[in-house]
Amino acid sequence: MSKKNVSDKVIKKKYVRGRPGHVFKSEYFYYETEPNYKKELAIVCGGYEKCAPDYQINRNSYPYYVIKYTISGRGTFTIHSKTHQLKAGVLSGFSPRDAHNYQSNSDSPLEHIFIIFTGVKASQLLKQSTIASKNAIEVANPSETLYLLKAIMRMGIEKPPFSQQICRSYLRILLLRQAANIDLSTTDFSQSIETYRRCKKYIDDNFTMISSPADVADNCAVNMRYMARLFQRYGRITPHDYIMRLKLNKAAALLLTSGFSINEIGYSLDFNDPYHFSRVFKKFHGLAPHHYRQMYMASSTIV
Repeated sequence: MSKKNVSDKVIKKKYVRGRPGHVFKSEYFYYETEPNYKKELAIVCGGYEKCAPDYQINRNSYPYYVIKYTISGRGTFTIHSKTHQLKAGVLSGFSPRDAHNYQSNSDSPLEHIFIIFTGVKASQLLKQSTIASKNAIEVANPSETLYLLKAIMRMGIEKPPFSQQICRSYLRILLLRQAANIDLSTTDFSQSIETYRRCKKYIDDNFTMISSPADVADNCAVNMRYMARLFQRYGRITPHDYIMRLKLNKAAALLLTSGFSINEIGYSLDFNDPYHFSRVFKKFHGLAPHHYRQMYMASSTIV
């Protein structure tokens, strides 16, 4: 047995309560994070494992938060008296002190990446991702999820400057992306989600020419009240506010990056009344367009 394999087994026992699972191939990284870490979020360790057919992890407890992403293979994850099926694209996890059992399918052994973490914001992030309540979810964005996990692995192994900060930022993004895609990862609401995305894309592509949400509803062949409910449900915003924010952010960019007059900018965004444009711009940005341009331009030269 190579020195590296011996080292892996010893380190693994240090972090695993119970009998370590058998693996054919593995790679791990570790940080010096203290168990009683009191700041927002920190990575403790993580790893990649290509499991043996007899792989099993059975714990009565564990001191940290854990997420585990199945890359390939099949297996089961039992927690809170419920057994979840593991396959490619399933993200599973648990909180400290949760008893749990991972077991690989002997005919199709598991291959996964896991991240172990702690911090005062860890619980909230796990709840937002729904892993705290569901314990296993089929992600809507498997390629992105795997990319983020591989990025954490790479940073954790190479240890460049600020690697802990970079890794926890990737972890936060990964969990919040699951939160953003909660409904996308289920089939119950596929039709309503598709309608919402279609309407949103129409706005994204045409907001400079849209006068009101009714234009969107007509062009997308959807009831306007239904569309408004979809935006509140999936975007936490009304269609009117979404359109207006896009317009006003583009207006702000044009004020600082173009030589157009304020009236020309307003007209280009379908504000036919310059006084109305000025009022809504000031309400959103806190400054009238003229004062906004004056304050944030480095000189009188438009760049």
